[in-house]
Amino acid sequence: MTGNAIELEAVSKLYEKVDFKKRVINVLRLRGIAGEKVTALDKVSLKVGRGEIFGLLGPNGAGKTTMIKILTTILAPDSGKAYVDGYNVVTDSLKVRARIGVLYEESDRGFGWRLSAWTNLLFYSREYLVDDPKERVEEVLRMVELTGDDTYKWFQKLSKGMKQKVALARALIPNSQVLFLDEPQRSLDILFVLRLKELIKGKFGKPSRTIFLSTHDMRLVEETCDRVAIIDKGRIVKVGTVDELKSLFRSLESVPYTLEVASDPAGSFDKLSQEIASIEGVEEAKLMNPIRLEIHIRKDRLDALNNIIGIVMDRGYTVTGLTQKEDSLEESIARILRGGELES
Repeated sequence: MTGNAIELEAVSKLYEKVDFKKRVINVLRLRGIAGEKVTALDKVSLKVGRGEIFGLLGPNGAGKTTMIKILTTILAPDSGKAYVDGYNVVTDSLKVRARIGVLYEESDRGFGWRLSAWTNLLFYSREYLVDDPKERVEEVLRMVELTGDDTYKWFQKLSKGMKQKVALARALIPNSQVLFLDEPQRSLDILFVLRLKELIKGKFGKPSRTIFLSTHDMRLVEETCDRVAIIDKGRIVKVGTVDELKSLFRSLESVPYTLEVASDPAGSFDKLSQEIASIEGVEEAKLMNPIRLEIHIRKDRLDALNNIIGIVMDRGYTVTGLTQKEDSLEESIARILRGGELES
């Protein structure tokens, strides 16, 4: 046993992307299916310590779910090695499965839709060979705050949020040493998301447990995790503590704004964007559509906004909107990568 609960050593995974029409034609013609190779993971190396709450943060399609499926033995890596609790996920897959709990992104799969939440969980509790299956079901249902008549409704009649709670309860049943959570906040109401954050920080009542949390929600990671990895296009581009990454995102030197005008009868808005881009303090002015610009202004030169409005009005335009734009996770990562601030 090593000091790490999770290890990946140069793990790569490729998919073959074939559109549906081409797939049907190839099948009918009894031909092999050939398509574009898509890299989901590209020589990823990562270590997660025992008892750590570790966050994996990245935009959609970055490789987060693929990594979790490899670590939980659903997928095999094309190259490289991965270990969970000291066991190889390929050669010791049964030992790995005995040591993990998992909430997958497709969280409603594997449930009997015409069975109650309670019956579904009892089935899994017995399959996991827990000491007292019925008592364990009651414990995890209380933990996710799903009680009363809702526990006896058919699974298919539950709301999306309740289905997510049942899936979370299923992940908790084996009381595992390593818990994988893929987008656990999905479909949950705001109040229970607050409760979920407390449960994660408390490691769901097991202090020695390792939690591997994959999400695109920076706030969830910020409020629960000890360390975080940022993944983009199948590569780990940064690993650090939450404070280190918060500092990194704060260090972005510009603030994005959206400028919109009523109309552009002269068809010269693109030329105006070039003029705005030349103003001191403006890092970028990008045409989003015929009447809208995205403008990035240095944090220490927000006075450039006055110059921008002055020029726009001098050119005869009517400003209908000027608002600060909050960066999405994808945009934040892209801006950091463009600036060369992240190094693996």
